[in-house]
Amino acid sequence: MVSLTRVRVGKHILLNLSRRSLCDNCVADVCAKDTSGRVLECEDYRPPFMVLRRCTYCGEFFEVHQNICALNQELCPQCNILMSNC
Repeated sequence: MVSLTRVRVGKHILLNLSRRSLCDNCVADVCAKDTSGRVLECEDYRPPFMVLRRCTYCGEFFEVHQNICALNQELCPQCNILMSNC
């Protein structure tokens, strides 16, 4: 079973993302890294479309697909790491 998270990207728009692996959300036709395991970082990752959000803590924009494993989807990856260390 693939666990999905819903991320609000607009007033009436929700995006369903798989939290298991980047490969589940990738649109690449051929990929040598798709091992059916958990992939958290990939330089060849291609999201179906680019969705940017503004971090509620620092105000920086970040790409939503970078943040699939974060506990707080409102924060960018850097602020999620900062908040988890507190």
